[in-house]
Amino acid sequence: MKKSLITNLLKIVGSALILWLLISRIDWDRETFRKVIEGIKPAWFLLSLTGVILVLGMKSIRWNLLLKQEGCSYPLLSSFHAYLASFTIGLITPGRLGEIARLYYVREDTGVNFYTSFKTIVADRIFDFAILFWFGATGMLYFYKVLGEFHGIVYLILAGIAMLVMWFIVNIILKKFIKNPKPLSLLSLVKDTWGGLFGSAMILPWSLTLLAYLLFYIANQWIFRSIGVELQVTDIGFILSLMSLATLIPISIAGFGTREASLVFLLGFYSLSPEVAIVFSLLQFTAFFLWGGIAGLICWLIKPVSISLIKKDYQTFMEMLKKKRTAD
Repeated sequence: MKKSLITNLLKIVGSALILWLLISRIDWDRETFRKVIEGIKPAWFLLSLTGVILVLGMKSIRWNLLLKQEGCSYPLLSSFHAYLASFTIGLITPGRLGEIARLYYVREDTGVNFYTSFKTIVADRIFDFAILFWFGATGMLYFYKVLGEFHGIVYLILAGIAMLVMWFIVNIILKKFIKNPKPLSLLSLVKDTWGGLFGSAMILPWSLTLLAYLLFYIANQWIFRSIGVELQVTDIGFILSLMSLATLIPISIAGFGTREASLVFLLGFYSLSPEVAIVFSLLQFTAFFLWGGIAGLICWLIKPVSISLIKKDYQTFMEMLKKKRTAD
C-alpha cells in the first residue's frame, strides 16, 4: 500500500513538472486561452460525448468474438459491462494494464481458465496497438514529409504494406523457431496469440477495430470543431495515435502532462497555438477519459470483480514460480 502511494505521488509530481515545463517554455497567452474557452461550441462537444460509448461498444463486440473463438460463450451485454469497468481501472494503471480486470469478469461468470481468458486480453490489446503503431509511425513519416508531399492516405497505405510484410516475416520466424513450445508458457502464449491473428476468422475483429478507431477519430473531429478547428480524419488519427503512445509512458497520472506536451508539439505542425492544444486536451480528456471513466466506475460499483479469484490466481502463480525455481 505504501509503495503504491509513493508511486502515485511520484506520478502526480511528474505530471505537475511536465505541465510546469510546458507552460514555462512556450509563449503562453492567458487572453488567447480565455477566448478559446469562451468560443467553445457546446453542440459539437456534447455530440462528441457519444464517442467513448460507441468506441468501447465496438471493442467489447470484438472481445466477445475472441472469447467465442476460444469456445467461451459470454453474453454481449456482460462483455460491454466488463469492458467499461476495466477501462476505468486501466486509466489509473501504467500502460492501461488495469484493463486485465476484464478476464476476471469472464472467469467469474463462465469459469474459463486463466490462460484462455488472458489470451483473449492479449489479442485484444494487439489489435489496438497495431492501429496505434500504424497511425503513429505513419504520422511521423507524414509530418516530416519523409516520402514527399503526399496525402496522408498514401502514407497510410505504404506504411500498412510495410507492416504487413513485417508481420508476415515475424509469423514465419515464430513457426520456424518456436515449433513445440511448452504448454501454458510465455512462448506458447505468443505463438498461439500471434498466429491466430491472421486467419479468416479474424476479418470481422479487424473490421471492428478499424470501425472503432474511425469512430474515435470522428468524435475527436467534433471536439476540434467545437473550438473552431477543422482537420481531416487522417490527420487526427496521426495526432491522437502519437499522443496515445506518449501517454503510455508511466510517468504521470492518467497521462496528464505527456498528453498536453505531445499535443502542443503535434498541433504545431498545423500552426495551431499552444492555447488551442491545451483546450483541446482538456475537452478530449473530459469527453473520453472522464466521461468514460465515470460510466465505467458505475459498472464497477454495480458489479466489481472477485477479489478472492484474483488472490487464488496469485497464489497459483506464486506456487508455479516456486516450483520452477526449485526445478532450475
